Amino acid sequence: MRELGERRRLSVLVVNSGQHAEAVRRSFGEFGVTCDVELPQHPCAANLAAASRRLTHALTRVVAEFRPALVLVQGDTLTAYAGTRAAVRAGRPVGHVEAGLRAPSASDPFPEEWFRRRIARHARIHFAPCDSAYRNLVAEGTPPARIRQVGNTGIDSLRALLAANPSVLSGAAGREILVTLHRRENWDSRADDICDALLDLARARPDLRVRLPVHPNPRIAPRLRKRLAGHAQFTLAAPLAYGEFIAAVARAPLVISDSGGIQEEVPHLGVPLLVPRSCTERPEGVATGFVRIVPASRDDVVREALSMLAAPRRAPLPFDRNAPFGDGTAAAKIAGVLEASLRESAAA
Repeated sequence: MRELGERRRLSVLVVNSGQHAEAVRRSFGEFGVTCDVELPQHPCAANLAAASRRLTHALTRVVAEFRPALVLVQGDTLTAYAGTRAAVRAGRPVGHVEAGLRAPSASDPFPEEWFRRRIARHARIHFAPCDSAYRNLVAEGTPPARIRQVGNTGIDSLRALLAANPSVLSGAAGREILVTLHRRENWDSRADDICDALLDLARARPDLRVRLPVHPNPRIAPRLRKRLAGHAQFTLAAPLAYGEFIAAVARAPLVISDSGGIQEEVPHLGVPLLVPRSCTERPEGVATGFVRIVPASRDDVVREALSMLAAPRRAPLPFDRNAPFGDGTAAAKIAGVLEASLRESAAA
């Protein structure tokens, strides 16, 4: 958003969809991004389909009012999917940032995998973050001329943060494991299994502490608090701002998280990451040796966590041409492609 805003030939309209409104507002403030349109926060919908219809309708009104030359969506969220549908309804081209990530199954993880595959059907420009994403899009029949492998803008943010705060990487690993859980496949009974694993891990390593920023989703937050709050080795906290989160990751001897983006970040922080999921759409992270995928079962999580804690600490990967998710210049590349594409459209 900041890179696009600095391009004099581009006029950028930033829309906050109303999902996780406070967290988005805080992130915008931290990154110095101005939001031009802020939709009302979503009431809790009966199901995903109802939420999708409501948000698509709201974003369709925004697209119809402002008539943008292109709608840019990022990732695999409901917001990205609804923004794509709204653009298609209005006959506007779509650019997809973080395009081409794929898990083995079209329905797992749901709904992320479902969203990104459907966004791909409609996008005119696909900004792929890594080699496997590029190959996935080509295998699905996307013309290579419409794909740009640019890296991921999350790596841009990380590189900028570390350049401004080099002390983040200067300290030795602490004793506080960082844990985040939020994905749909780890709700309900699987959340219980992971909580049991964390309690077992704490008993096996009484020298360690566990910090868990609790995601606001009501399907998982009460369960985590019920199982873990009050335990002497656990600190349950509000979600962290970006800079605080990266600093906490860098200090951790181990991170346990079902998030996607953190799989891209930990290789550059030199921190081992255990991902309690059946698969990943980011195989390049696993190939670095910093990321390990494990079934979300009690015994598996404990075993692999203890193994990773016992392994020697490795040096972080540099931000260079061999970095798996780009060298930290994705935003400039994306903005350049968009400038050129819009010039061609205007000249046609």
